Amino acid sequence: MRELNAQKELVDIAFANIKLPDKPQGLKVYKSLVLHRFYEVLSNGFPIFYNEIDEKEFEKVVYKFMQYGAKSTVMWKMPNEFRRFIKKSKILKDIPYINDLLWFEWIEVELMMKNYKLQKLSKFSFKNEYKLSKSSVLKKLKYKVFEKGSYNSKGEYYLLAYYDFNDFQVYYREISLPLYLFLKEINKNGLQGAIKLIATMSDEKKKAVKTLFQEPLEELVNLNVIERI
Repeated sequence: MRELNAQKELVDIAFANIKLPDKPQGLKVYKSLVLHRFYEVLSNGFPIFYNEIDEKEFEKVVYKFMQYGAKSTVMWKMPNEFRRFIKKSKILKDIPYINDLLWFEWIEVELMMKNYKLQKLSKFSFKNEYKLSKSSVLKKLKYKVFEKGSYNSKGEYYLLAYYDFNDFQVYYREISLPLYLFLKEINKNGLQGAIKLIATMSDEKKKAVKTLFQEPLEELVNLNVIERI
């Protein structure tokens, strides 16, 4: 409790809500460091969000987050704590796409910072079993936050985010509902389970489903989006 109260006082000082004591003993320096740390990490972690929101509103939200308290000792994980705080507190509910946008920006950081162990690439085969790799993430979105100028477009969007090992960066790809369901099912019930699911839903033969997904699955194996078990 003593540490929490001390942290709150330092946050108040950082945002000039209370006067500095007569003998601040380094609190002026701390004020500068706190502002720099939170502003730099969060504005860099969420550049789109930072440009979308009013500067004073951003300051207010950052202050509330600082009061809430970032718990991670790892700097690059702070944006995810901020994202969860925004979602839980609902303080930006006037921005309907805020949760999707913050996820969209955060997942790039997460995928960039992971440690990967690459498998030796092999040709895709329906005889093998596969799973989504650590370098890829699937997400169903309510807003088109992956397309500039369309953030308010509400609907159902299925996104694949993945780390490209050749370009060393994260890419996003909007995918169809069948492919989204297929890839989700691979992780739950394996490749054969995914084939069966799509065959049942579409009332198609398993052979037709395999033909439909052959090419995209070959590409996803080459991109390390899915990997052999």
